[in-house]
Formats: sequence, structure tokens, C-alpha cells
Amino acid sequence: MKTKIIIVILCIVFIGNLPFFTFFLQEDFTYSNIDGSFTYNEEGGKGKSFLGCQRLYGYFLCQHPEKDQGDNKLYRTFTIKPWRFWEWGEMIFHNERFKLPYKEPEK
Repeated sequence: MKTKIIIVILCIVFIGNLPFFTFFLQEDFTYSNIDGSFTYNEEGGKGKSFLGCQRLYGYFLCQHPEKDQGDNKLYRTFTIKPWRFWEWGEMIFHNERFKLPYKEPEK
């Protein structure tokens, strides 16, 4: 009986991480630099990606050389929610965005 429950839970987690479901369920990830002069909103399933964010931030630093001095790290302004099992695939296989330091979003 316990093995059947574990198998059902694993199937739900696996199916929840398929691209069809993550397209509709994925959170919009947001990023910023330390002073908030650069912000980026990665819309889940809509073509904006973390790679695009990195490229755009590199271009931003080239256009604003004064921002490239001191703390020029990119920060995530979203919290990690481990209970959202449909994002576990992203957390495991595309974990670069989750490794960024957290910064409280500006209001």
C-alpha cells in the first residue's frame, strides 16, 4: 500500500514537471541589480529566458560603465518556493537563476 502511494506521488511530480504543464504553471522570475536601475521580468513560457536576462544585463553594463564598478552582480528578486513541485525540474536542471543572491524587491 505504501509503495502504491509513493508511486502515485512520484507520477504526479513527474507529470507536473512536463513542459506542457510548466508552460502554464511557471512563475514569472524577476531580477535586478543592487540599486534597481536594471530590472528584468522573465515571463514563464512566453519566450523571455534567463539567458536573455544575462545578455541584456551584460549589454546594460556596457552601456553604463559607472554601474560596472563595485557591486555589479545580478540579484533575483523572487523567493524560492520548494513546495511548488512543478518547478523542481527548473530548480534541478536550470539552477543558475536560483543560485543568484536574493535581494528584496523594490516597491
